[in-house]
Amino acid sequence: MKFLYLFILVFLTSSCAWKQKEFMKILNEDSETSGPQVDASPELLQKFEVEEKKTEEAVAPAPVAVTTKKTVAKKVVAPKKEKKIVAPVKVDPELAKDYPAEYIQLSKDAAPTWSKYQSRHRTGQKTYLDIHYLGMTVGKIMIANKGIKTIKGQEVWHFHARFKSAPFYSSIYELDDTVDTYVTKDKFLSLRYSLIQRESKQNIDDLQLFDRDQLKSFWFYKMVRPDKTKVKNEEKPIPTLSMDPFSVVFFFQGLPLKDGEKYEIPLMNKGKVLVLKVEVEGREKINTELGEKKAVRLHAMTKYSGDHIKSGDMTFWFSDDDRKTLLKAQAKIKIGSVTADVVEIE
Repeated sequence: MKFLYLFILVFLTSSCAWKQKEFMKILNEDSETSGPQVDASPELLQKFEVEEKKTEEAVAPAPVAVTTKKTVAKKVVAPKKEKKIVAPVKVDPELAKDYPAEYIQLSKDAAPTWSKYQSRHRTGQKTYLDIHYLGMTVGKIMIANKGIKTIKGQEVWHFHARFKSAPFYSSIYELDDTVDTYVTKDKFLSLRYSLIQRESKQNIDDLQLFDRDQLKSFWFYKMVRPDKTKVKNEEKPIPTLSMDPFSVVFFFQGLPLKDGEKYEIPLMNKGKVLVLKVEVEGREKINTELGEKKAVRLHAMTKYSGDHIKSGDMTFWFSDDDRKTLLKAQAKIKIGSVTADVVEIE
């Protein structure tokens, strides 16, 4: 209760205005993060080391012979569209001995969703959103597509996000979070996820590595507070079809998002599986800082697999065009709801 009174007092005596250019200035001034500081073996880190994609040297085209002979244009026939085939969900017999049967079923249930995915991502795309709670802008977030990288020669998409609490809120409790995730370009499966939180009373480094050959996740966690340090290292199985919680925002860009469609997506986080069930509720126009926008509304429900179930209720609005840009997101919490609203798109 004291915290609530303090929050209201600071709110009434502080300016809530936080201009977008001030947030942009912070992003431009900050240098690239060195990554999460966790106790992982060098061999494992090397296996999931991220590298810039090597660009092939341009080859000069062969000279074209000039001729005066009259040629007849040939009719161009469009190539036949290949039917996308989803490989059946299989688990190596050697791994199946201790592999959870429910994870095999989760991947089978998710296969129809993955079969509808097509890569439509745009390198360099950035979206800026304001985070609102109780009528106040409590923070800003930038999500970006940083393009194609490689992990052990395999091409991966690099998605990035940065969250900062608003100056007036930071006087109570400051948050500065950075998320980086890497998913395979061909099948959209997470290989590496990291969360770095720099807060007033604690620092958190969270690294999750997903071995698709062994169907295992390696979770490394370190929380440092003035009075204690907490470290966790865990190894857990993963479903064949799965991704991390942040990548799913970009996964929606590759789905048809037709009215009435339903998707089932297993999400891996901290060694646990979060099942995301999504329904495309329809099209509508919404008001944003960028004007009125045509949007697709998605309703998402989450629950943890296993005995301990935690539910969540979220709604997303994506632009109703080829880009499928996140325009708005809303999540219900114990007191009211938190909303993210787009303010700028690059």
